[in-house]
This record gives sequence, C-alpha cells and structure tokens, in this order.
Amino acid sequence: MAVTEDRRLSSEIVSIDPLSLVSYTYSKNEIKLNKLEKSDKNAFYTSYLQTRDVISATIDVSRNIPDSDLKDAIEIKVYDELALDSAIEYSISYIETESKDSKNRSFNIFIIDATLIHSKLTPIKEKTRYIDYVTAAPFLIKALYRKNFIEAEGTHCFVYFQKADAFLTIYKGGEYIYSKSLHYSLKEINEKFCELIGERIDEEDFYKLLTNEGLRATNNQYQQSLMQLFGEIFLYISDVLVFTKRSYNIDFIDRIYLGSEIGTFSGIEEYGKSYLGLESFEFNFSIAINSKEWYIDQIHILMMLSAQLYMENQDDNLNFSIYKRPPPLKYRASGKLLGIMAASIILSLAYPAYQFAYHSFLSLKAVKETSEYNEIFQKTSAIRQELAQLKAEKEKVDTLVNNETTKFEFRKKLLSEIYNKKISYPMKALMLLEIFQLSNQNGCKVEAIEFKQKQLNFFVRNQSEKRITEFIQDLTALKKYRITTDKIIQDDKIKLYTSKISIGLNDE
Repeated sequence: MAVTEDRRLSSEIVSIDPLSLVSYTYSKNEIKLNKLEKSDKNAFYTSYLQTRDVISATIDVSRNIPDSDLKDAIEIKVYDELALDSAIEYSISYIETESKDSKNRSFNIFIIDATLIHSKLTPIKEKTRYIDYVTAAPFLIKALYRKNFIEAEGTHCFVYFQKADAFLTIYKGGEYIYSKSLHYSLKEINEKFCELIGERIDEEDFYKLLTNEGLRATNNQYQQSLMQLFGEIFLYISDVLVFTKRSYNIDFIDRIYLGSEIGTFSGIEEYGKSYLGLESFEFNFSIAINSKEWYIDQIHILMMLSAQLYMENQDDNLNFSIYKRPPPLKYRASGKLLGIMAASIILSLAYPAYQFAYHSFLSLKAVKETSEYNEIFQKTSAIRQELAQLKAEKEKVDTLVNNETTKFEFRKKLLSEIYNKKISYPMKALMLLEIFQLSNQNGCKVEAIEFKQKQLNFFVRNQSEKRITEFIQDLTALKKYRITTDKIIQDDKIKLYTSKISIGLNDE
C-alpha cells in the first residue's frame, strides 16, 4: 500500500534491540553504535519482537466470505480454534498463503498479546517518542530477498541463536512459510553446557569459546560436551524440519543458513551436513562500508533492510508498533479542515479583484504574443529544415559507428581470450607443482584431481592419518590458498587413510 511520502523523516535509520536497548544508526552507508537519548528525532526508528512472543498458526476460511468481512471472520475463527482468552486483548495479523482447496482460503495467523507489546516497546518509546516499524524476527528475513542478498528460488531454512531466544524460519520462493521459537537460546545452551562439564562458566567466556574455538575446542572435555550438546540441538532441529515438510508439503530444503547474535560458531557447518543433510551457509550479511570493523548482530542488519523496504512501500500489515509517528498536519483530518477554511476565505476575498486583473492581463498578453508568434514561426521553419539535414547526417554517422563498434568488440573479445589462456594455464601449473612438492614431502599419494571453476579437489591417501594432517597443515601455512577438507576416512580393505582436500586461490 503506497502512501504519501513523509518528508519529516531523515535518511538515518536507528535499529533498537528491545531487551538490551542497544542501538545502531545506519546512514550514508555506514553503521555506528548509537545512544538513543542523542538520536535525531527525525530518524526512522525500528525494533522487533522475539519469535517466542508470537503465537503463529494456519487456518482456513471459506472463499464465500467477502474481503470486507474477512478480518472479522478470521478473528472469530482464531479465538474459537486456538481457545484464546477473550478477556485478553490481542494484536492479530495475517497473510494469505497458496491453497489448492477450491472451497477455502488458507492464512498464516500471527497473534501477540497487546500487553506484551506495550511492555516491550514502552522503554524504547520513553527515549525516542516514536517507533516507526516493529515486526517479529522471522519476518525480517524477507528483506534479504527483496534487497537481492539471496536469490528467491528454492526453499531455504534459517536458524538464528539469540541470547534470550532462538528461532527457525522457512521461506519458499522468497515468501514466508513457517517459523518456530527453539528451546536453545544462547543462555540455555550455556546452562546445559555447564551441567555437562560440572562447573560454572561465565556467559561471555562461553560465547568467546563458541566463536573462537567453537566445536573444535582445544580442551577435550569442552569439545566432547559441545559435540554432545550440539548433537542434541541438531536432532531437535531435524525433528522440526520433518514436521514442517510434512505439514506444508515441502519436498526438499535447498540450503540452511546458520548464525547467532554473537557471531558464527566455528565448526557448526559440519553439523548441518551430518544431522540435516543440508549445505550450510553463514548467516552474515554486510550492508555498510565499515561492516568489517566489528561483528554486528544480524538482527540489526535485517531491521535496517526492512526499514528501507517499509519506507519504499509503507505496508503496515505486519507492523506491530503501537507508537507510530503521526502523519503531517496537512494529512490529518484537522489539518485538512484548516486548509479548506483558509482557502475559502482567500478565494472569497480575492476572486473579484482577480477577475478584473486577469482580464486586463490577458488583453495585453494577446497583443504581445501574436507579434511573438509571427517571429517564432519564421524561425521555426528555418530550424525544421536544418533539423532534417542534421537527421540525415546523424543516420550516416550512426551507421559508421555501429560498423566500427562491431569490429572493436570482436577484437576486444579475441584479445581477452588470448590473455586469459596465457595467464590461466601457467598459474595452474605452478599451483600444481607446489602442491605436489608438499605431498611428496609428507609421503601422501594423490589419487585424483578435479578441476571445478577456481577450485582444485585433491584426493590423497597415506598409511598414516598424521601424515595427511601434516600435509594439510603445510598447505594452510602457505597462506596462499583456501583450504577445506572432508573427514579423513580409513579404508579397512587396503589399510590406508584417504581424504578429499579442496584448494582454491585465497581472495586476500
């Protein structure tokens, strides 16, 4: 729903965490930490609600119900089917989903206790006066598709761990399908980890462990406990995905994005592959020229992108803010009334004088413009003749330019191909020579090599698992390539260890 532009808003976007009140400003392609008390009053303020605060469900409504009665019909059915307490005021929003049922329309319903919204947003409102846009965390993902950070094709799963919550959401074709609050917030993971190791670890120290060493912790007890804990987490996620695929007729999930409020957990991608059978991608998106200076909670990035979308197309269907900025005076009913009264008074006084002055003005103008018309007509005839000549000359020049452009593009393409062949093959040869030398030093035999775009896949084997590991360490120490490896597998038949090592040029 397009609305009239509110020129009171500046281009500065302020994202606010409703729990910690930590906020960032996004302006001129830079993100900076922000103090709410010192924010620009004309900035666009945005926040979010946690997934656990939202009751979500799917209901069917008869297609015979007209759109004018749809909202009431949905609310009645929601209270009936979900057994909501009629004494509690709820904010109910909905979006229609695809349905093959010829008799019923299907809707995703989102329900939030109005008192909860008030308690979450009031501390922000006390510092900012207004909150322009508030939505639930899973709905923020849609901005990644609309802003072309992710291609909309396929079905994608997003898992994000926050300190006080964790959520899973699924999008298909760039549209929301399902979301669920998970039982494994960062604080809950910390508590379970402390139970497993039998000692108390400070939360911040635990978060550093997850982001620095992660599931490859150097402390053997820590590593075993983390492996057990994340095994449970991913089994739980697997159960949720099985339920979702069955309930929403999803055949296949193409990829999963994993991330957290504190950063990426080292080694977590292996769990996505092992327990879910899905290729894992890092939930980390950059929108500012200084984004690499420090890690920013991705929810703030999503809030900023969603704010941009909202300012472009002010759709309040999933906007749960109860402290929206009032429209400018001229768009309010009182402002329109004042404008009409002022215009009426001015017109009633000015009309007679206007009629006399305008008649005199038109008479003088008619005489002057008649004389100017005759002069302009003569000049116009001469210009038309010149334009006809210039047009003919232009067509000749365009023909010559097109011919020369065709020749230039052909030669440019030919030179580019020659250059690429001269540069690419020697580079690959040098790269292979260096890698083979290292493999010989470590006694590793290369069984096969695959070329895939800018990546070489080496399949190596050795009687010693350690020698393969040392070979990988030597490659990594060169700091010239990106090294990724599969697990080292023991083949009992031939009594050898084998591993696949993927090597590519380092972007840095």
